[in-house]
Amino acid sequence: MSDLRAGVGGRVLAGRWRATPAHVRSLALGLVLVAAGVVLRRPDAVVLGGPLLLVALWATTRRPTTDPAVHARVGHPLLREGQATTWRATVEPHPDVEEVGLTLLPTPYTAYSPSSRSLSATTDGTEPTTVSLVCRSTRWGRRPLGPATVALTSPLGAFRWEPEPVSLAPIPTVPLPDSFTARVAVPRPDGLVGQNRSHHPGDGGELDQVRPFRFGDRLRRVHWPVSVRTGELHVTATHADQDSEILLLVDAMNDLGQSEGLGGSSSSLDNAVRAAGAIAEHYLRAGDRVGLIVLGARDLPPVTAAAGPHHLRRLLDALARTTVADGTVSDEKRLRSQLRHHVPAGTLAVILTPAVSPDVLAHAVGLSRRGISVVTVDTLPAHLATGDIPLERLAEVVATSADHPAESRLAWRLRLLERNREMARAREAGVPIVPWAGPGTLDLVLRDLGRRSRSPRVVSR
Repeated sequence: MSDLRAGVGGRVLAGRWRATPAHVRSLALGLVLVAAGVVLRRPDAVVLGGPLLLVALWATTRRPTTDPAVHARVGHPLLREGQATTWRATVEPHPDVEEVGLTLLPTPYTAYSPSSRSLSATTDGTEPTTVSLVCRSTRWGRRPLGPATVALTSPLGAFRWEPEPVSLAPIPTVPLPDSFTARVAVPRPDGLVGQNRSHHPGDGGELDQVRPFRFGDRLRRVHWPVSVRTGELHVTATHADQDSEILLLVDAMNDLGQSEGLGGSSSSLDNAVRAAGAIAEHYLRAGDRVGLIVLGARDLPPVTAAAGPHHLRRLLDALARTTVADGTVSDEKRLRSQLRHHVPAGTLAVILTPAVSPDVLAHAVGLSRRGISVVTVDTLPAHLATGDIPLERLAEVVATSADHPAESRLAWRLRLLERNREMARAREAGVPIVPWAGPGTLDLVLRDLGRRSRSPRVVSR
């Protein structure tokens, strides 16, 4: 029985040599023809079966006695959407190996080169032989490449060394963030060090005013042109620079639409994951702290808010492990427990949702009433936000559209009406809802939130 052992730089495969069907047929047919020719005195049968028998006997005497050393590995431990890696099988020099073959079973959202997912190579017995199949991941997630079948054949194709199908560890494919920039600062920065302008003076880079010198001011703050003109020392006062905390809440309770991978149509969860990656990358580069909670996801704990380039890797890894909820009672309980998380004051909460779950919109309203700056990003694909969608697209949102097309279209229209009503109530409660549009998506909303944060308001505790 073949087994699979861990090796250095990949995995070492183990198997045993077995006779190929062609070798068995050649040996059996040669014996039958030679025996029949001798018994029946038919020299033509001996002429036909003799070469087959001689070649089969010669191959049998050269039966391989030692196992080859075969290493299997994947070229990259991590991919981004659209990137490619190689599934490699390396065979160390072995005198009894003549040809190496590799075949991979298909994996969703993966493109292969060659497209047949099979290739072979011959060995010279003096140098290692490597066969590699290029695999390109076209969608975020954990991509299990394979299982793969590796086969080695001896000279004349008489014996084949074939281990059990090889399944390597899944390769995480992190989402390729959409292009996103925000020229408006976060409304209420509440950290220690950052690039956001604070509302109170302190050490920073943005000028506040030029004022008379007071005891304790640093001499490097002296503004000499004004001091010379007025005859008294004046110093420059600046606004303090602070960082802010961004909390991303990705709604994974529903996945509406068809996901075709990079370059094709995107589902609501695709839009949410890629938008979350873009927002996280933008604010982390600005020095802010970013946290993540995937609502409805199983076995995916929240990512605590932190800063730095390494934290972006943690966020993208968490987004790559996102899976849509099954819609069971346990998922609803998990969602309610996740919605009870603590959100510190001064946090900007960005909720990415297709807005078909009333609990998520209600949570956004609750955060806004507590004084938290909330922005809701609508991730529902634009072609699904209308009741007059084609019949082939209707199957993306209603499972029974093929059997009951008219009833399914009516049900989706009613759900869109409820969705519009819930979104209107959220807007009336002060929660802005904007569709995802890449760069500048949050600029107008953040500008309005900044003005609102500077005005007095009543909040509930």
